[in-house]
Amino acid sequence: MSFSSLLSRGAADILEELQALTAKTMEKVEVTKQYEVIRELGKGTYGRVDLVIHKVRGTKMALKFLRKKTTKQKSFLQEYCISRYLSTCPYIIGMYDIAFETEEYYAFAQEYAVAGDLFDIIPPQVGLSEHTTKRCIYQVALALDYLHNRKLVHRDIKPENILIFDKECRKVKLSDFGMTRIAGTTEKRVSGTIPYTAPELCETSKHSGFVVEYSIDVWAFGVLLFCMMTGNFPWEKALHLDTFYYEFLQWQKYKNANVPSQWRRFTPHALKMFSKLLSIEPEKRCAIKDILWYFGKNWLISKEEPPTADAKTNNDVYVHVKPQVLPFLNGNALDSNKSDTSPSLSFSSCSSYEDVPKDSNSNMLVSTPIEICV
Repeated sequence: MSFSSLLSRGAADILEELQALTAKTMEKVEVTKQYEVIRELGKGTYGRVDLVIHKVRGTKMALKFLRKKTTKQKSFLQEYCISRYLSTCPYIIGMYDIAFETEEYYAFAQEYAVAGDLFDIIPPQVGLSEHTTKRCIYQVALALDYLHNRKLVHRDIKPENILIFDKECRKVKLSDFGMTRIAGTTEKRVSGTIPYTAPELCETSKHSGFVVEYSIDVWAFGVLLFCMMTGNFPWEKALHLDTFYYEFLQWQKYKNANVPSQWRRFTPHALKMFSKLLSIEPEKRCAIKDILWYFGKNWLISKEEPPTADAKTNNDVYVHVKPQVLPFLNGNALDSNKSDTSPSLSFSSCSSYEDVPKDSNSNMLVSTPIEICV
């Protein structure tokens, strides 16, 4: 059974068959014989990502290598097959029909994002302009809605997993589906990046499992939006012991309470949107598509920059985002300023429950992410 014939079926039904199909056809490859390695794009505990040129096709690709010592074949096949299944969406990273193994690694090829990832362009303590934020986050919202409509939950929404093709975010794509799971399934262990982790997961015991829900992504999406517009995290961890989270919690619980200082830059419309995304009770969080209405409203109280030919109205941000056809499945690729301060976060906030260095002069982390997938 071919990959294309499986695409018409539901995700829960096809993933196991896709994995079996890939396992049968996956070959051992000597990388230097088939690819010209240009440079390393990123590395972490998982392995590395290299920018390469396919010697036969002459196409630039990003090869992701997952170390066999730390990655089970089943996990590799799951990430690869989910990525391929989703890559028909223009707002999700494109995939090539290439998966192989070497002596030390499992590897697959995906589209190369020439401008890196979103983390690289968010100015610490400043954030992106409202217009750029809207243009970027709208595409991320469409990608997540596409994901959720196929009953899948990403579980690791953060700037490092949003790849960009230009610094103005005219074209961005969601990536890295290593933690993606089918909604309603049970996971034994909480993982992910701490500031983006929903409160119900922060409170989950290491010894108890939890059900994977869309609300996990919705919460992380809300935190991501705050980070993009401020250059800071809203809190270090969504627990009562965190002062900034506790202030937010009291504000949400008692509607007449004062708006916490780091949220006062936002308009009433934006605050309402955040309340829907960051509802403390997961069952009350909105669907991603429910926030699209807010793109026609102002989000910041003061204008960050005068209108330009590129940014005439709020409506332009999303009305002019056009889908792009990327025939990757067949292997044919297409080649400000704010004065308010926000919480100062410790280096432990950044990535995947692991310590990374932090720039001592900023509140937002300026460090090499644990995993950069490009």
